[in-house]
Amino acid sequence: AAIEEGRIIADNIRKVITYMLSGTFTETILIGASILLGWPLPVTALQILWVNLVEDGLPGIALTFEKGEKDVMKRKPEGKAISLLTPSMKVIIFAVSIFSDILLLGLFGWLFANSSYSLDHIRTVVFVGLALNSLLYIFSCKSMRKNLWEYNPFTNHYLTLSVVLGMFLLALVVYIPFLQDIFHTTALPGIDWAILFALGIINVALIEATKWFFIR
Repeated sequence: AAIEEGRIIADNIRKVITYMLSGTFTETILIGASILLGWPLPVTALQILWVNLVEDGLPGIALTFEKGEKDVMKRKPEGKAISLLTPSMKVIIFAVSIFSDILLLGLFGWLFANSSYSLDHIRTVVFVGLALNSLLYIFSCKSMRKNLWEYNPFTNHYLTLSVVLGMFLLALVVYIPFLQDIFHTTALPGIDWAILFALGIINVALIEATKWFFIR
């Protein structure tokens, strides 16, 4: 029983590390790249804080309540010297985050150069894009050993509730006037949401492809 619990804890630590570091790495590259290119910051400090505390924080906490996978006691012992960061985790954290950055940074640059959107509107697009990425790919982090279509992503009720709550709070920040003043956001039209959900799904697909490669 102790070994089983230990393996579940180790699995959950890896899931949370993958989830949290992916989001942090994405934000770091996004800000750094915009500075190097001489562009305005794509998101404000307060918006990043909101993503880290609310959109990342609540699902990250809920992820610690994941129950053990069915084959947890059928695995061979990993040994005491094994790293918490597995090769698949490193690829997801670094390579997938960079790809996500390219999409968001490209969208920011294109809107800044070609659209009639205000800077606050464009920053709202990037802010919502970061938040949606976190809220969508959390379900991919439920298992590092199976693909999303091989398990039920909604078995952890705390996780599902945290994502729904995160979506609701994100909508408040985007559409409630006094919160718009605080976070420098603007109301987004439906087409912006559709594009951002599509980018989020692409990000999830890339994570699942990475998992599939390492699993096979």
